[in-house]
Amino acid sequence: MINLSNLVEFPKSAGVGSDIQKGIPEKELTDGCQARKSKYGKNFVEPPIAKTLPELIWEGLQDSTLIMLCIASFVSLALGLWEDPQTGWIEGTAILIAVVVVVLVSSLNDYHKEIQFRKLNEKKNNTQIKVIRAGEQRQVSIYDINVGDVVGIETGDIICADGLVIDARNIRCDESAMTGETDQIKKDESHPFLLSGTQVTEGFGKMLVIAVGKNSESGRAMALLSKPAESTPLQEKLEALADKIAYFGLGAAVTILVILIAKFLILNWINGVAFELHMFQVLVKYFITSITIVVVAVPEGLPLAVTIALAFSMMKMLNDQNLVRHLDSCETMGGATTICSDKTGTLTKNVMTVMRGWIGGQSYSTVDEISKSLSREDAKLLSQSIAINSTAYEGKTDKGTTEFIGSKTECALLNFAKLFPGAPNYKLIRTNNVQEYVIPFSSARKRMSTVVKSGSEYHIYTKGASEIVLNNCTHYLRQSVPQPIPENLRKELAQVIEEMAANGLRTLCLAYKTVPAQNWEQAGETLETGLICLGIVGIKDPVRDEVPAAVRQCQKAGIVVRMVTGDNITTAKKIAEECGILTDGIAIEGPAFRALPEAELDRIIPRIQVMARSSPEDKYKLVTRLKLHNHVVAVTGDGTNDAPALKAAHVGFSMGIAGTEVAKEASDIILMDDNFSSLVKAVMWGRNVYDSIRKFLQFQLTVNVVAVSLAFIGAVTDEHGESPLKPVQLLWVNLIMDTMAALALATEPPSSALLDRKPYGKHDPLITRGMWKNIIGQAIYQLLINLLVLYRPHLLFDVEPGSIYHITIIFNTFVMCQLFNEINSRKLNNELNVFSGLFDNAIFLGILGFTLVVQWIFVEFGGDFTSTRPLTSSDWFTTFLLGAGGIPWGVMLSLLPVKEKETPAPVAPRSASRPAGSPKVGASKWNKARTVIKAVNALKQPLLIDRIRRRHSVTVPGFGK
Repeated sequence: MINLSNLVEFPKSAGVGSDIQKGIPEKELTDGCQARKSKYGKNFVEPPIAKTLPELIWEGLQDSTLIMLCIASFVSLALGLWEDPQTGWIEGTAILIAVVVVVLVSSLNDYHKEIQFRKLNEKKNNTQIKVIRAGEQRQVSIYDINVGDVVGIETGDIICADGLVIDARNIRCDESAMTGETDQIKKDESHPFLLSGTQVTEGFGKMLVIAVGKNSESGRAMALLSKPAESTPLQEKLEALADKIAYFGLGAAVTILVILIAKFLILNWINGVAFELHMFQVLVKYFITSITIVVVAVPEGLPLAVTIALAFSMMKMLNDQNLVRHLDSCETMGGATTICSDKTGTLTKNVMTVMRGWIGGQSYSTVDEISKSLSREDAKLLSQSIAINSTAYEGKTDKGTTEFIGSKTECALLNFAKLFPGAPNYKLIRTNNVQEYVIPFSSARKRMSTVVKSGSEYHIYTKGASEIVLNNCTHYLRQSVPQPIPENLRKELAQVIEEMAANGLRTLCLAYKTVPAQNWEQAGETLETGLICLGIVGIKDPVRDEVPAAVRQCQKAGIVVRMVTGDNITTAKKIAEECGILTDGIAIEGPAFRALPEAELDRIIPRIQVMARSSPEDKYKLVTRLKLHNHVVAVTGDGTNDAPALKAAHVGFSMGIAGTEVAKEASDIILMDDNFSSLVKAVMWGRNVYDSIRKFLQFQLTVNVVAVSLAFIGAVTDEHGESPLKPVQLLWVNLIMDTMAALALATEPPSSALLDRKPYGKHDPLITRGMWKNIIGQAIYQLLINLLVLYRPHLLFDVEPGSIYHITIIFNTFVMCQLFNEINSRKLNNELNVFSGLFDNAIFLGILGFTLVVQWIFVEFGGDFTSTRPLTSSDWFTTFLLGAGGIPWGVMLSLLPVKEKETPAPVAPRSASRPAGSPKVGASKWNKARTVIKAVNALKQPLLIDRIRRRHSVTVPGFGK
């Protein structure tokens, strides 16, 4: 423990005007510490400057195909004005305006996406910090931390600002993020400085804040950094597919350009026509036609659809209590085949209550019986054990109610102690017993101990897993007198623990002993031997009401749910049965699991449904072995020691309420309500993202095939070598395909039907056989209809072939086909009713309506600018019917049976032990994983501490310089 006498004058000498015991005074809190914020700054670092809308527009104009189109439009404009000043400007100007519209829409999408992501990041980083202000403990936002605040820190915390430790209870910190040194640094008189952004790996205590925000070390580092945009695996697949489609379009464009130029030159040669300057405009038109085909063929909408789908999903998932930290986790979760879930708080309510106990040699079935039977001396010892060996405290919640805040187990024990006869206030107990040394709780030790000085005596109080602490006890307290524990009593206590566990109770053993003064650190865990058992209590944490149904949903969706907990196996099995997790599988304890040879491990891993008494290493090993079995693994965790497993999983879920900052940093998604049912919603959204992209792909490829084919056939067969769809019209179609359809199809809300099928495989093709059937089938229908209108218009319309009115009908028919195919594309799996859920999707209906209105304006009022003429109501109706014909055609396609490629189930590695070349999962890989979760070693600064001292001009008596 640090000698606080040396620090009494520190606040005055440092000029922060605070008190190391009471924190910032009350008088400064009335205006939110504005004077401090003005003097020392806010605890907030401005994110990297976002690109402005003009910058995004400029980036959009760098696209090579759009540049070529702009050049072609300028040439067309110049030649048109030279040939016919009255109307020659129209085509070139129309193309330029179309290019501007395409760029503007794309840039505005990117701009709004950036704003959404910034809002999400701000919410993600806004954590609650425990502080002491005006002598009271309270929780404030990390953005409200001020220089002079006294901040409580404990294992798992990320240090929120630069500070000076003023109360250290065996604190060790990992400062690799700032110094590059991987060794954990103990905080005491020789190492008093705490650096923002580093993590507390052990112990607890208090610190005085001396620098915040951009003036702190992590703030200065963050100011130099900017995070690049994330590219998801699905996005990479789509970009690769887009490149292939673009090559197809480029090939078609080059082919049509060569054919048209060759045709033009040959016909002129046959007819003996010499080349004249005005003919150059014909060649420019050919070039514009071919470039327009490239623009239409290049599916810029694919990456855009991913972006919209993920951004939309991230915002909606937040409403479902899922805060997404990494974009790729959205889509990955859709393919999850197994979920390794914590018990406490995730499957259970995390509302702990002491239900029964064994104290003084007697079992009690209710807490009322315990409180009535306890002697004052026994009650005093139990109260001291509970109050001293705890970091929970009483404070006000966000709702204004006063209750215990901290570990739910410790809160349950403190509430239990309130029932004791003549029980003193926990604060008074802590005041009268000075803490000397703390051995913190860890998942590996499963116990916590505190050494205190009471008068002239020293006592150690221990609490933890019953069988572990009880094994360290040699005596028990009976009628306030320590008695040896005979062998028959040990067997009786084992039965008591087993009986409580069988009823789903988590058991804790409380123990103590008097110890002589000594070097506490040197003695270490030897202090925890020869203890006197004060009692065993059973704590109930009921299963969340919605969890059994959520587990059944997962199982129905082909996802195996496994429970990983630190409880003993009897309790774990009981809770797992209540949740519906343990059916016909295996329940195993961590020590037995880690002792298995790898061949046996591979044999039983698919059947493991419950792992009890697990250590962090066991959890990590389970995750990595499941991955070797080709499972897509999701993991939940709340503790610092869960970080390696969270990092190793395909998708890591941390707890927003009970999770430590280290766990949150290691995770991909934060469950804001710590609820398993919210995780199931993440599965649904993940599958929905993947399906949304497939829907858009189904639509996009159909339009691509039809547009390119129609432009190619029409241009080759036309005597002037022109496509039936004019460049401006094709650009409008491109806008429908890339932006409108992406927005409509990528924002489809999920339905519960998504959980009625098995997960999609890791290596499943993006385009299934059923999708190819729909793409090719709809392309055939649309091509037949459009070619009929192109070459036999008199069968349906009273129109002069080749006239602008005729071209308008072709254009309108083509667009109507796309609008109805957009509805068809909503379904992927041969569903007959494509209108199912359509009228519940306001965004989709709005986009359809908007597209139809703009198309009407385009046709009726575009004139020469859009190469259109107003259509009669009957012609509008006919083109509408021709487009609507795609709906019954789609139903017929759905009735055609297509056998999909079966996705193989996850299997064990080829080798009984492990795949060739793969490392053995053991201590070495465990250590590597722990290193992975540490922050990037980007700032190796050996003299960092000295720089802080110099920058803050801190000279503390007894601390050196």
